[in-house]
This record gives sequence, C-alpha cells and structure tokens, in this order.
Amino acid sequence: MNQRINTHLQYKSAKGFTLIEVLLASFILFLVIAAITMVYRGALLSSYKAERVLTFSALIGPVSEQVRAQIQLGSKESELQGQGEMGQITYSWTATQIQSGKAPERLDVLTGTLKTSITTFKLWDVSIDLQLKTAKRQYYFNEVTW
Repeated sequence: MNQRINTHLQYKSAKGFTLIEVLLASFILFLVIAAITMVYRGALLSSYKAERVLTFSALIGPVSEQVRAQIQLGSKESELQGQGEMGQITYSWTATQIQSGKAPERLDVLTGTLKTSITTFKLWDVSIDLQLKTAKRQYYFNEVTW
C-alpha cells in the first residue's frame, strides 16, 4: 500500500498545465503577434508613402523644365495649359499670366546714361498636377519669360 501512495503522490506532482494557464499563455501570445503585425503594417505603409514622395520629388524637376520650355514657346497668350507623361507619372499643368511689363532701365557704363530696354517680361503663375496611380500631388511656382 505504501508503494501505491508514492505513485499517487508522484502522479499529483507531475501533472501538466491547467486549462486556465494554457488559455492565458495563448492570449499573451496572440497579443504579441497582433502587436508585431501592427508594427510591420505601419512600417510597410510608411515605406510605400516614402516611395511615392521620392518618386514625385525626383520627377518634379524634369516635369517643371518641360513646362517652362512650353511656356517660353507659347508666351504670346495670357493663359496656357498642357499635359504629358514622364515615367510612371502623368501630369497636367496650367499657367496664367499675372503681370507683364518692360525691364527696368539699366546704366550704360560707357556713356553714364540710363537706357530703356525694349524687352518685356511676363510673370506666370504655374500649377502642376502630378498623378501616380491613385496618388495625386500639386505643385505651384512662378515663372518669368521675356
């Protein structure tokens, strides 16, 4: 009978986890997995946004140069517009003349007199709308032509 009590005591001391302990451990594990998933998703979204901003920033220079060239060619009108594609980006632009006038007088160093210039200038308000898939971005700047 002594032997029977010993085996019964050994069985009681060697029992496994209770259901509450397993459920608590599972709950903690799922919380950790959920937190890691949220951090990963946030990093992925941030990476995607940064890539879009980088693409827009890299192409605004060449796009604005093309717009400047088209404004120089069509500077006889008071409002200009156009559109085009560059790489993955499509763009449209409008330019509105906001001011025009003659260049200021300049000093002729040889004679010491002020000379008026026959050159006129135009100040343009330019708006460029860029689109990359579903993302859109607007840029504004002023341009001077003569």
